[in-house]
Amino acid sequence: MWHHLLAIALLSALSSAVCAEQANPAERDDVTWVKSGDPAVTDAIQRARAELDGFLAIAGAPPPGTGRFALKIRLPFGHDQAEYIWVNPFKRDGAGFVGVVASTPRNFSNLASGDRLAFQKKDIADWTYVTGERRKGNYTGCALLAKEPPEQYEALKKRYGLDCSD
Repeated sequence: MWHHLLAIALLSALSSAVCAEQANPAERDDVTWVKSGDPAVTDAIQRARAELDGFLAIAGAPPPGTGRFALKIRLPFGHDQAEYIWVNPFKRDGAGFVGVVASTPRNFSNLASGDRLAFQKKDIADWTYVTGERRKGNYTGCALLAKEPPEQYEALKKRYGLDCSD
């Protein structure tokens, strides 16, 4: 039984193209259903959260050549379900954060791409940014890409500049 909606919205996180051929996120928003407790995705979220403070430090004082900082936020709904959306840009707001929804939410009719969203640190499931021509983080996206056939995995990593190295 599928319990989690993992709105990877991979292309939304990659909205500012690293590659010229990249699709506009308004034209395509990839959504993937993932079973609750999927080991690869669970590990990816744990890794992203373990490295979150380092990411927030870099995002707060970006070194030259870095940019396109985004956060993936967990939005719970129903019984034991959640949708994950990207926000970009974002900033600290008191004890929490506020950002602009960069994905197209599927389960929240009152939330759309471009809307302002307030959230807490505990809601952050992943993060990403660009350094040079490589996209760092997006561990959940990498976990899902790893389930693809090798030729598709490599092509998508290259197309979107993903750095899925360990």
